[in-house]
Amino acid sequence: MQRARLIAMALTVSLPGPAAADVDHTLSLSVVQIHAYPAGGPMFFGSGVAVGGDKVATNCHVTRSAHVIAVAKGPLRYRVSVQQADPHHDLCLLTVPGLSIPQAKLGSAAKLSVGESIYFYGFPRAIGMSFSAGRVEALHPFEGSLVIETSTDFVQGASGGGLFNEAGQLIGLATFLTAGKAGRNYGIPADWIPALAGSEANSVAPLSGASFWEDLKHLPGFLKRPEPLATIHGPP
Repeated sequence: MQRARLIAMALTVSLPGPAAADVDHTLSLSVVQIHAYPAGGPMFFGSGVAVGGDKVATNCHVTRSAHVIAVAKGPLRYRVSVQQADPHHDLCLLTVPGLSIPQAKLGSAAKLSVGESIYFYGFPRAIGMSFSAGRVEALHPFEGSLVIETSTDFVQGASGGGLFNEAGQLIGLATFLTAGKAGRNYGIPADWIPALAGSEANSVAPLSGASFWEDLKHLPGFLKRPEPLATIHGPP
């Protein structure tokens, strides 16, 4: 069976759901840009969401090659001191001393309904904050929670941005997409964040291991679609 083409994702501005003026855009205050610095290589950009205290949630595929990670909010830059990593679920929590911005309120993918409006904030291609609205297309049971499939439009470059419900709660992180005319966009659930928050933190260093959506030999059933197989892209 041919497997889905999976790409580290980001955001494009598109409004298939409610008009931008109807949304509480203060939600974007909790969203930051991630700068990941590999040793001797180019810097990678991504997005993240402040989720409590000095913690920022993002995708591990954004930071996994980094020896140094910084979080940016406007003109301010903060260096990440340690990280908690779950590469399999593509979820990393960064500890950012001195970060003082509004925190996202955690929601749950388990409380979503197909057809419900959701909103994305992130930093596509390192060009500044962008907004996109869409709807829940499907909810896929996976390892104790639900992976979110959404009509919200994504492009490469803003992985780790926040997916919010109409109540303003963070219900997931936009993470990857499938390619082709029937391309689909997916987010990992915010439900995985509390468990990782209780794990051991480690110094910032490159991570090993593929995420569930990158491991083509063991893809979950909902990703085994008849679409062309292509090379997985690295960090956005």
